Amino acid sequence: MTRTLLLFGAGPGIGTHVASTFASQGGIEHVVLLGRNQDRLTSDDAPFVQEAAPGVKVSIVRADLSDVDSVPNVLEEVDALTKGEDVEVVYYNAARIQPTAAALDVGVGEIEEDLRIQVLSLHLITQHYLPLLTTLSSNSLKPALLVTSSHLPWDPIPQLLSLSLVKAAQRTQILALNRAYTAQGVHCALISVQGVVDPKNKVLSPKVIAERALEFWQGGVEGGAEVNLVEE
Repeated sequence: MTRTLLLFGAGPGIGTHVASTFASQGGIEHVVLLGRNQDRLTSDDAPFVQEAAPGVKVSIVRADLSDVDSVPNVLEEVDALTKGEDVEVVYYNAARIQPTAAALDVGVGEIEEDLRIQVLSLHLITQHYLPLLTTLSSNSLKPALLVTSSHLPWDPIPQLLSLSLVKAAQRTQILALNRAYTAQGVHCALISVQGVVDPKNKVLSPKVIAERALEFWQGGVEGGAEVNLVEE
């Protein structure tokens, strides 16, 4: 069976590097890139993955994760693209970073949008895929739900109040799923990127983050609920 990675929140940086690293070094044979900007996914992101991992199949699906009502239709489209394959890794990298001058400058509507992106759409995706992931744990595969996180849940930034709030909720969400599904062989876990992602950073470059994420995934459920990558 084809080993498949679904990457929600695909794009330059962590997203494309995770996709290319999991394909070139982790045995993933089909990558599905999901993001809002379909033109960029087609022109930039998919070629980046294919260049790093020649022979890998790359599919593109437009997904606006701020539109919770559209998510079921997106999942139906992905199911059709991956029919007969082992969807082994669901990687959630979606985020919206919108700083404000002061904590109270953020509007309720912005918090609601971040909640839809970070928690509600993710919940729909986990409801859909976790039961399927549990069927793979006896097949020598590494079924996993991995989510890009940060230090914001315990070290909030006032100018990123909205993102700090929803990242805290998302962390609770994944820790609960880790407790619920570890015994069933599914690795639900957080890749906590604690600092500014920069290609020049020895720890927080997209390339290094992707390599650490790959190592964490390959370690399976024994790796625990979270790996912390701290800026140097």
